[in-house]
Amino acid sequence: MKDLTLAICMYNAEKYIKETLECIIAQTMQDFHLLIVNDCSTDGSVAVIEEFFTQNPRQYEIISFNENQGIGHARHYAERKAMTKYMMFLDADDILYPNAVETMYQKITSDNDLMAVGCYLEYVNEKSKNIGGGIFLGESTKEGFYEKAKNKKLIFMQPTAIYDRELALSVGGYIIEGFPNGKPRYQDYCEDLDLWTRMSDLYKDGKAIIVIPKVLCKYRKIGNGLSSNSFNMIIKMRYTKRNLLLRRDGKKGLTFIEFYESLSKKDMRALKRDAKAADSLRNGVFYLKRKKIFKGTLEIMKSIYYRPEYIFDKLRHNFFKKK
Repeated sequence: MKDLTLAICMYNAEKYIKETLECIIAQTMQDFHLLIVNDCSTDGSVAVIEEFFTQNPRQYEIISFNENQGIGHARHYAERKAMTKYMMFLDADDILYPNAVETMYQKITSDNDLMAVGCYLEYVNEKSKNIGGGIFLGESTKEGFYEKAKNKKLIFMQPTAIYDRELALSVGGYIIEGFPNGKPRYQDYCEDLDLWTRMSDLYKDGKAIIVIPKVLCKYRKIGNGLSSNSFNMIIKMRYTKRNLLLRRDGKKGLTFIEFYESLSKKDMRALKRDAKAADSLRNGVFYLKRKKIFKGTLEIMKSIYYRPEYIFDKLRHNFFKKK
């Protein structure tokens, strides 16, 4: 009986889903249930999938929503639809290396203390070409994780990970309740950070979240790479941190609506400055990498103006970390 579900939550992925499916059937480990959640795509994504598996027979299950509800809702649904002990999500435009599933699965099943195992990601563009950089987050040892969890730190790790679904559900899994209706859908921002951080409470039981310090997946960056609004992500991070501190103090956590309504005008101004500092810094790095020195320097100066300590915080947290 399979004990791993690999889930793809898809919305209008016609251009990339075939390449993602190709990387799945190329995996050295195939003993997993493949679940595809179609979040009311309006393009030809479903037809591409059906044609692909007609030509490349393999077990798969596809569920289609009647209305688009966002990544948070799709993951919430998939997590509860699955019947396996372990779960893994893959974006509909990302590309796994052939040994990715097997490497992470062997690691998490080799140690009962592990509740999630991730990997490093490298950036590729629309044409699947490497563009430099990647996501190199997470602790590679249990001891490193225990230290962070004990000190009430947010747990940053990329979403491409195999995790214990049952343990995740024991702390709420992907949460979609308690958010305002309509857009922006705050439940879609930093949803992985929120889950990993809630799971980190289980460090007291000896459970740990680690990453294998190897690039096992290609993360597709689409668009010009410029940032324009980090506010929604930052406010979701503050919400996640507030609830972490409340839980560790033995208090009940807040819904997002309760948290948002508790913010003062001064709090909101500070969050908006943080967002401007984050956008300017990312844009500055973007321009500098493309040798647009004047634009890059100007954006970084703007970041320092909005919040002087922000750039130093990022440097301290390995903003420019390379594999």
